[in-house]
Amino acid sequence: MKQWERLEGYFVKKPFVDNKAINGEMPAVIPKKRLIESWRKEIGSYFYATRHFICRLGVRMLNSRRAKVTTAVEHVHYVADRGERYAWTVRGTIDYILVKTTNGTWKISQMIFRLQDQAVRPLAA
Repeated sequence: MKQWERLEGYFVKKPFVDNKAINGEMPAVIPKKRLIESWRKEIGSYFYATRHFICRLGVRMLNSRRAKVTTAVEHVHYVADRGERYAWTVRGTIDYILVKTTNGTWKISQMIFRLQDQAVRPLAA
């Protein structure tokens, strides 16, 4: 289920994002609306389906208003190209920094993806 608009509530207005390991783009502070819109366009343009798995969530409080969260991730992207179908699987970790807002909610202020491995495999017809 695609619920892009719900993602905005999880981020500060301008989070720091480092996805260089997977997309080659330089790390940057990005307005959350632009970040989410770029994900929506990329996923909608290149993949006919995706599955993102998050596991082994570790939380460490840095102080009373900041926490570091580390997760192992596996993203499977399904691609159709020239009549063939493929699964592109990406594994790694994401380090998040969460900040506690004045109303007591936690928001993502930083997100760093670290690539462990990736593979492309053909899918049977």
